[in-house]
Amino acid sequence: MPLEVQDLEDEIEGLETRIENLNAETKEFDADIKEKKNAIQAQIKKYESQQMNVRNNREYDSITKEIEFQTLEIQLCEKKIKEITYSLELKNKVIDETKQILKERKDDLKQKKLELEDIVSETEKEEKKLLTRLQENQKNIDERLSTAYQRIKKNARNGLAVVVVERDACGGCFNKIPPQRQLDIKVHKKIIVCEYCGRILIDKTIEDRVRGGI
Repeated sequence: MPLEVQDLEDEIEGLETRIENLNAETKEFDADIKEKKNAIQAQIKKYESQQMNVRNNREYDSITKEIEFQTLEIQLCEKKIKEITYSLELKNKVIDETKQILKERKDDLKQKKLELEDIVSETEKEEKKLLTRLQENQKNIDERLSTAYQRIKKNARNGLAVVVVERDACGGCFNKIPPQRQLDIKVHKKIIVCEYCGRILIDKTIEDRVRGGI
């Protein structure tokens, strides 16, 4: 459950970042459209003004050709505006879809947190009992082994430093454990760690013994 909550929080953070990036892109599109429209209006006013102040036919013809050229430029700008507008519509659609997913994930997270609070409340008594046993047992454990255990626990994604071999596989990373290594684990003569994830491996009998002592 804590891992599910963490995954949801990570996904929500990613979705919020995505929405921020998409909003920034839409603002750039809006600015680009505005800039091109302003450029079009400025060119039209410029050459209309020049056309009104010509002194002879030669200047008039020259300005007329410039206006024709600028008309083509305006058409090109208008085409780009249409392309940008279409891209903007797609971005807004993606934003709306992402916001909907974000809302659903936040609802899921809220529910998971409530479930987790219930579980923590229900298991609080058992947890205190286990912590008391842990403190008592730590007094009888070699400090070097205790340090190694804490290091493994810290590096494990789910916080489990000790896992049971089930169906011939590591209970932490689910990689297959060779038969000879399983035999070594069952005789309980030395500490065996998974060669893939580094967790300490135990067999079902030890787990049953530990649970029976709770």
